[in-house]
Amino acid sequence: MKIVATTTQSRSEPEQLFRQFLDDSGFDYWPRKGRGIKTIQRESQADVILVWQENGPVIYMGDDRLFFHPSMAKVRLSAYRNKGQTDPLIEAAGITPGDSVLDCTLGLGADSIVMAYFCQGPVLALETSSAIAYTVKWGMQLYNSVMPWLDEAIKRVNVMNRDYLSYLLSLPDRCYDVVYFDPMFRKPLFKSKTLSPVRMLGDHEPLSPEAVREACRVAKKRVLIKERAGSPEFQRLGCCRTAGSVHNQVHFGIIDIER
Repeated sequence: MKIVATTTQSRSEPEQLFRQFLDDSGFDYWPRKGRGIKTIQRESQADVILVWQENGPVIYMGDDRLFFHPSMAKVRLSAYRNKGQTDPLIEAAGITPGDSVLDCTLGLGADSIVMAYFCQGPVLALETSSAIAYTVKWGMQLYNSVMPWLDEAIKRVNVMNRDYLSYLLSLPDRCYDVVYFDPMFRKPLFKSKTLSPVRMLGDHEPLSPEAVREACRVAKKRVLIKERAGSPEFQRLGCCRTAGSVHNQVHFGIIDIER
């Protein structure tokens, strides 16, 4: 997939942060020179156009846009802070302060942020799509709000553009307390303008038993897999039990690691 990065119409040259982003991502730079997104896409023959804006990168794919915003993480953490509402992911993962967490499937980063808040430490989040990985990584770095507790959790998420299987294979035994997978659902639960680019850019390969075995080798406490309620994936991947409300279409498959 060819990705081209450019500036907004108001800038003629990349600023310092944008240059750092280009060095980090390795994306090709295409001068704006007053041209529209569709013109740049046609001239560059790129699949994806990324526009560097003041608050972070924005991906353009036809009529869809992708950028980082902690919307669902903010909603979930606010529900916990204001109402004491338990987060299903944290409850299923059994995450406690001080736990080390590996999120194998970053996506837009909501789950990583929530886990970083509750473990009170860094979360390493892997993302195989370079377009998603660098958009979310730099969006997180540049994000600032009036809620220090949210900003602190976001800044504890470390994003790496890596395939999770190859990364798991490189790790020693028992080096993370919790390893988490949120593979792309075969059938979306609902249509979302925000998630549409993620589905187009993301990895659609089903989670493999090999990846789960490696996760079980790497984890100290638990491996967690997010799926639709009643999904046959839980049995196929060896989950010993599941967790989730009858009122929620999302459940979690749990593999407890024997000490």
